[in-house]
Amino acid sequence: MAEVLPRHTPRVTLRRLAVSDLDAFHAYRSDAEVGRYQGWTPMTREQAQAFLAEMSTAEFCPDEAWFQLAIAERASGRLIGDIGICVHTGDDAHAEIGFTLAPQAQHRGLGTEAVGAAVAMLFERRAITRVVGITDARNLASLRLLERIGMSQVQTLQTVFRGEPCTELLCELRRPAAATG
Repeated sequence: MAEVLPRHTPRVTLRRLAVSDLDAFHAYRSDAEVGRYQGWTPMTREQAQAFLAEMSTAEFCPDEAWFQLAIAERASGRLIGDIGICVHTGDDAHAEIGFTLAPQAQHRGLGTEAVGAAVAMLFERRAITRVVGITDARNLASLRLLERIGMSQVQTLQTVFRGEPCTELLCELRRPAAATG
């Protein structure tokens, strides 16, 4: 498959993560409030550097494995977040997405722009029926972003997250009729 990255929108670029992103990546991934509802935990600088090196050359969205792509400000190229994608194959071929934005990039519509572009790219490049996002019900900003890109809540799950009971909302966007994979 031809390289699909970078992908530009008016204000952001989706691209591969790079080792040169270390300072920005480590800063927002070390912020307790940014990570409050995330499935990942903070990394040491050394772990972050190794992760960035791995993602910089990883296969684009391999089956059954998480792939992280960078969200960069288009004008400056500065890393402002990342999007995780896991493509599940089989009878219910779908992709799951998750996203993280640095505090200075939040509440500006940049996440909506980036995640929307990532979802469009998935429908263009992969034979999937839907894209899902799962968010903690308390994470209203994440839920609103998923709604803005066209996802609908389809399931409510009671679970335990970091040792505490929580409610997760499963949202999905079905493949548009005109999209092919």
